Amino acid sequence: MSWEEQWPGEPYQVSEAGRVPDVSPFRVALKRSACAAAAEIETLRQSAGEVLSYDSRADAVAKLIHAVDCPGLRFQEPAPNDPADVDAYLVKVRDPRPSAAARGDPATGWTFDTRAQQVGALAEALFDAYRYDPPPIVAYAARDLERDPDTFRVRVDDDPDRVGGLDPDLDGAWHPDVAFTVRDRDEGGDDAGRVLKRYVAEVKHGSTSFERNQRDGMVRLAERDAKLDVLLVRVDLSGIPQSYDLTIRAIDAGGLSG
Repeated sequence: MSWEEQWPGEPYQVSEAGRVPDVSPFRVALKRSACAAAAEIETLRQSAGEVLSYDSRADAVAKLIHAVDCPGLRFQEPAPNDPADVDAYLVKVRDPRPSAAARGDPATGWTFDTRAQQVGALAEALFDAYRYDPPPIVAYAARDLERDPDTFRVRVDDDPDRVGGLDPDLDGAWHPDVAFTVRDRDEGGDDAGRVLKRYVAEVKHGSTSFERNQRDGMVRLAERDAKLDVLLVRVDLSGIPQSYDLTIRAIDAGGLSG
């Protein structure tokens, strides 16, 4: 089942007033400065070539800038008379930030670039901010269990066990980002109702990829228990702080569904 079938409504579309609309395909040339600064970009150049094609500018930004832990990677527009058939160059710009001594009074405001791990932590925080009933998982569970959301509660565990703790027969290398327990609502208390389903989830921002041990652990755990589902949650933070978009896909023995 695809995420479109699992998720109610249409994905949030970010309006970018004043921006030239995305072109498709969006072609990016990898410049030497970017390859020298980021091993991932150099590996990509060696495997796929110096000019890469993406579905849109947003797709290229997610995969070449947001998913790579290298401050200073930027898109540079070609000059009007540039003969190259590309929409942008990926370059590494020199860090423009002043030294600590030159920054001045913090009350005047300091600017820092976000790092990939910070963006990832922000994506996870959208779920960790709730102890109970994070709206995306409530909506997903209602669809998955075919239940009215008012008939159950979802508890959030922001520090779940490693895979080996969830099932001792499995390799414990993968550590889920967050876990959710769905219970019947019960007058005896939030955790008194019957367990309906458990979800363990890996939360990714943009198009960041799995590590090998993550993928193997997720697939193997998904085979073990009919009442425990393994989810991949991909979060688009481009609308923060007003909104965010995400997709949720279940993982089974064959890998990602849909």
